[in-house]
Amino acid sequence: MTDPSADYTRFIESMATDYERWHDGIGFDLEALDRLAPPERELVERRLLGGPLDDWRYFEALLRLGTPRAIEAIERAASHGTPAVRAAAADYLEPDHPARSAALVAALEHAELMDGLGTALDQTEEYHPPEVIDALFRGALRRESDAAVNMAAMLYYLHGKASEPFDWEQRPFFLRFATEDRAEREAAFRDLCRDVGVPAERYLTDPGNAGRPEAR
Repeated sequence: MTDPSADYTRFIESMATDYERWHDGIGFDLEALDRLAPPERELVERRLLGGPLDDWRYFEALLRLGTPRAIEAIERAASHGTPAVRAAAADYLEPDHPARSAALVAALEHAELMDGLGTALDQTEEYHPPEVIDALFRGALRRESDAAVNMAAMLYYLHGKASEPFDWEQRPFFLRFATEDRAEREAAFRDLCRDVGVPAERYLTDPGNAGRPEAR
């Protein structure tokens, strides 16, 4: 390779994410990536594919490259990563990609609020096939308090009972899900199901819902 272009250098430097870039949600320099000639784009692809592939910045850059290997890497992460990684990768798949709903369900069932669950919840605003809706109901009934509160809020929003994904005017109701007491959680869940017009027994009689809400 001859001396790297200025844009190649800019892109590689943008991959060195410091605290400020991480905190502010600044991704890699995609404008520099767009200007690269094919030989340097191939080098960038190798660099990205050799990275940790555990951060949305990698998936965003791979999607921008759009090569078969780049797209395959996103699909693989959405199918086989941790719940948090799967949720991050799913955001860069086509809306109807079969791996997307499975990735979101996995995150809704197992990811922590600050490590994947928030990403999954954000995506459910626009993408919520039946299996994702079911995962939200199961989570409102069974998951730990902070997750259940946010899932209840999202269900209200998706069923037209709230004006935003977390309607602060209805926060007192959502906070009823911040309990590990099974009876109190079930009572809140029954009220939620009544409000959105969904039979609560569909979830309460599921053998997988036996016992108290999950505590982590």
